[in-house]
Amino acid sequence: MWIFLAIATAVVMVVPVCLQLWGRAIQQTATASVSFPHAITKVQLDMGDARVSVGPGPEGQARVYQKLKWALSKPTVDKRLVGDVLYVTFRCSDPANLYNGLECGGDIDVQVPPGVRLTAVSGSGEISVRGLSGDLDLRTGAGEIRIADTRGNLRARAGSGTVDATGLAAPTTRAQVSSGVLDLRYVRPPDFVEATANSGTVKLIVPQGSHYRISDETGNGQTHVNRALNDNGSKQEISVRSGSGSVYVDTRDD
Repeated sequence: MWIFLAIATAVVMVVPVCLQLWGRAIQQTATASVSFPHAITKVQLDMGDARVSVGPGPEGQARVYQKLKWALSKPTVDKRLVGDVLYVTFRCSDPANLYNGLECGGDIDVQVPPGVRLTAVSGSGEISVRGLSGDLDLRTGAGEIRIADTRGNLRARAGSGTVDATGLAAPTTRAQVSSGVLDLRYVRPPDFVEATANSGTVKLIVPQGSHYRISDETGNGQTHVNRALNDNGSKQEISVRSGSGSVYVDTRDD
């Protein structure tokens, strides 16, 4: 019996190392880009486990850059223009992706006119958006959502990931995390914010001198709300809730 256990232990320890070394030896990469000279009004991204970055580009066109990496089967990036909507879908069907070291993935960079509406969905990849003025709808399972200097209405949802937004000028925000961190920082007073975490942390930083009707709720976590921000007669509203995490609303970090 002990001989069998020794052999099994050796296999468990050695095989992953061998797979990792083999994966590095056979790993392949490829880069490409494609332009869409068209008046695009909306972009829909389905990214799987790829990382995607979206930023502003020239009016009247969009461009998609891709860097792919794989061990056995090259991932696919499907790009379709239907009317004035651009669809980009990433798929990694490589069975080697199940094993450490035999990875399959990609980095996708999309440049779009600043005012387009954007929908982006990922499984565990990172979604990064910067410098857009159109409405955003961003969702990830276990990845991160990073937002910088955007002005459109915002919807963001992360499962066990995080939502980190700076330079926000969104009139309306609806954001939720299950077990991660929700950090929203505004440079312009928002009209409405609904921020929820099931077991994570919610932090809102708003401009000085702004006032809101504020409702806050937390289960067993700590709550910090700058009461100077609260004005029951304000037309602007903030609602923050956390199940077992903390809630923080102020004009600056503590």
